[in-house]
Amino acid sequence: MTSAHELDGVYQVSSTTSYQGPLEMKSDGTTTIVNGQTHRRDKANCLWTSTFTIISETEVEMVSVADPSDAAPDFSLLRPDGSPSRQPVTYKTILKLARKGDKIQLSGQIEYGDNITFITMRRNGA
Repeated sequence: MTSAHELDGVYQVSSTTSYQGPLEMKSDGTTTIVNGQTHRRDKANCLWTSTFTIISETEVEMVSVADPSDAAPDFSLLRPDGSPSRQPVTYKTILKLARKGDKIQLSGQIEYGDNITFITMRRNGA
């Protein structure tokens, strides 16, 4: 079994979503995993705190809490019913883990309410 610190490094985060509403998605960017955890602010200043747990050679559990308390005034997260919220939201998913040398890619989908977000995180070297 591998340990979470093997995931440590700087990742480029990109996503696409099925959401078709008026709110702009601003969660993409760069994040750093340290000891299996990240703490970062996105373009809207929403705080994302995530934990990554390796569950097999090919799977990682990701639990992310998005806290918009200090985010831009026009920023909201979505409740499961699709309505805007300024309350923290927890997202959980299992990501596929792929490795090639010291490069790592985590990818998968987050289902929350009626929305599906496809997420890819790429680490280019340790």
